Amino acid sequence: MSSPSPRLRRTVARLGLTVSAGAALAGAGAAEAHASPQVPSATLGRTDVGAAFEGTGIALEKSVEGLSPVVKSFKYHPLAATGVDPLDNGASTQVSNFKPVGTRLVTAPVTDRGQVQDLPVAGQALGVLPGGTTPAGAPAAAPAALGPLSLNAR
Repeated sequence: MSSPSPRLRRTVARLGLTVSAGAALAGAGAAEAHASPQVPSATLGRTDVGAAFEGTGIALEKSVEGLSPVVKSFKYHPLAATGVDPLDNGASTQVSNFKPVGTRLVTAPVTDRGQVQDLPVAGQALGVLPGGTTPAGAPAAAPAALGPLSLNAR
C-alpha cells in the first residue's frame, strides 16, 4: 500500500481541524446557555403613591361624569305613565273620620315616570353623582329630605 499524498494529508487535517473547532464552539455555546441564564431585571424610579391615587381619582371622576346623567334618568319601568302599565293600580280605604289610606302612595314613584331618580332612597343616593341634567335636558330631580315617615302623597 502506498502512503497518501501530502496534499491529501493536508486536506484531511484541515477538514479534521474545522470539524473539531465547530464542535468545540457548539459545545461551548450549549454549556454557556445551560450554565447561567441571564434574568432580565427592571428597576423602577421613585414611586409617588399620592400622585397615583390622585390620577386614579381623576380617572374615576371623569368616567362617572359621562355616565351619571344616564344612570340618573335610567327608565327601569318602560311601561310607566302609559295606559297599559300593570303596576298602575291602587287600593284605598277610609275608616270612620280618619284620613283615607291607599297603596298609591307607594306605587306612585314606580308608575309615574319609572326612573331611578324618582325613587325615594335611590334618588337621594344619586344626588352624590356629578352632572345636573338628564340626557333629555330636563333638570335632575333634587333629592328630597326623607325623615322616618316623610313619604308625601301626590
